[in-house]
Amino acid sequence: MDYLAARGIGMVHTVSGVGFAGNLDITLEKWVGRSAQSGFQVRVFPQPMDVRVAQKNKLPRIGGCFESALDGCYGSHDAAMNEPYFDAEGGCGVLYYSDEKVTEFCKEANRAGLQIEMHAIGDAAFNQAARCLKAALDDFPREDHRHGIIHACLPTEEGLAICQEYGIHFPMQTSFIGWPQEPDEYLADIMGEERASQLNPLRRYWDAGIVISAGSDAPCTDPDPIMWMQRACNHSNPEQSLTIREALRMCTYNGAWTCFDEKERGSLEVGKVADMVILSENPYDLETCDLGRLKVETLLLGGVPYIGQQQGFLSAVLKGMVGNSKI
Repeated sequence: MDYLAARGIGMVHTVSGVGFAGNLDITLEKWVGRSAQSGFQVRVFPQPMDVRVAQKNKLPRIGGCFESALDGCYGSHDAAMNEPYFDAEGGCGVLYYSDEKVTEFCKEANRAGLQIEMHAIGDAAFNQAARCLKAALDDFPREDHRHGIIHACLPTEEGLAICQEYGIHFPMQTSFIGWPQEPDEYLADIMGEERASQLNPLRRYWDAGIVISAGSDAPCTDPDPIMWMQRACNHSNPEQSLTIREALRMCTYNGAWTCFDEKERGSLEVGKVADMVILSENPYDLETCDLGRLKVETLLLGGVPYIGQQQGFLSAVLKGMVGNSKI
C-alpha cells in the first residue's frame, strides 16, 4: 500500500482467486483491505468462474485475468486471433473456453446482479467477450451493470458495436504501448504491421463513447499513473493518442467509476471524499512528450496527507476480520 501511495495511488482493484485452498487469498485480501489505514481503499475482484465464490464472499463483482481470462497474450502466441500469426509459430492462438461456457457464466453472474470483467487480448477473444456479455444482457437486461473487457487490445467492428450499444467499458493498460517486454517491432513481426498498428486504439474507443480506465496489470508493468498518462498521450500510433485532459480522466474519475465509486471519489467536488495528488508541475502546462517528468509530491486521502501503514500483517488481518468498510 505504501509503495502504491508513493505513486499517487489511493485505491487498488485486486484480481484474486489464483488457486489458494478455499480461495484463501480472496479472504485475506478482504481482511487486509478492510483494515487499511490513512484512507487507502481496496476493491477485491474474485476471478473464479463460479458465481458462488463472489456470493459467499459478499462481493458485488466477479472476474479477472486468470481463471476468467478468455485467452493468453501475444508473446506466448496464445492470444486468440481471428487470423493466424505471421511468424513461424503461426496458429490463431487459444480460446480457453467455448462460447457456451462463457455465456453460461455471464448469464448466471449477470442474473445474480454481479459486475463482470473478463480478460481478452486478441480480437477473437474480444469478440467472444462482447458476444457473451450481450447474450447475458439480452437474457436479463440491466441498465447500470458496469461489465467490462479487461485489456481490449485488439477490437473488431462487431465487438465494438456491441460494447457501444450495451455500455461495456474497458479497463486498459496503456503501459503496454511501447512495452519493452513486447516491443512494437516484435509485435509487427508476429502479427503483421497492419494489425500491430491497430493495438490499444484509445482515440477510437474514446470517440466511440466507451469508458476506458487505466491500470497496471501488475506485476506485468509497474503501477505508475504518470507512465499511464505519458503512454496514452504519446501512442506509438499518434492517431490513437489521448489529450492530457482525457488521460487524466482515464486515470482518475473513470477508475473510480468502474467500481461504482464515482459518487464518492474520482473528482474534486463538494460532498466527495477529498482524494487527490499534488504534482510537481501543472500537466496542462506541459507538452505531451514531457509528461514523464511529472512527480507525485503528496498524496492526500480524505483531504489528509497519506501516512504509511502502521500495522503488521497479523494485526491487519485481525482488524479486517471484524471490519465492515467497503471492499
